[in-house]
Amino acid sequence: MSDTRNTILKQLYCRLKHELCLYAKRYCPHDAEDMVHQAFVNCYDLLVTEESEASQRSYLYNTVKNLCLNFLRNQRPIYTEVQSEAYTQMAIIDTHDYIYEYIDKLPFQERKIIILTIQGYSVEDISNELDMNLNTVKYYKKEAYAKIRNALKNDL
Repeated sequence: MSDTRNTILKQLYCRLKHELCLYAKRYCPHDAEDMVHQAFVNCYDLLVTEESEASQRSYLYNTVKNLCLNFLRNQRPIYTEVQSEAYTQMAIIDTHDYIYEYIDKLPFQERKIIILTIQGYSVEDISNELDMNLNTVKYYKKEAYAKIRNALKNDL
């Protein structure tokens, strides 16, 4: 009896494999053959007991379609591993751009002082460069940092 079942299944598989694969490729182009194989495994008992080829064909087509749809529904996006160094670099670049956006929004004097500070000028050098009182430079610098800190705190 099992030889007859296997013969029936082999004949059915040889007859329908190609067209079922074409059908499955409409849903899952890269996994079509796997879906067809799984459909035959899932339908084994029904296929060998059912005598009508139309019923067997219909059952296989429905099973392939449902397997493909289940596969697509359960498929999860694949996230690649990004090394922590890359995350750090991206965070630095984002923060850098973010801070410069706020620097561009500062009043002229404060913006000029912060830019010179970023370039490595000391408070004394900035005072000489802009021809300002030392305490005025310190005040503008303190105010600019406070505005940037506050903006970052509110947005982040």
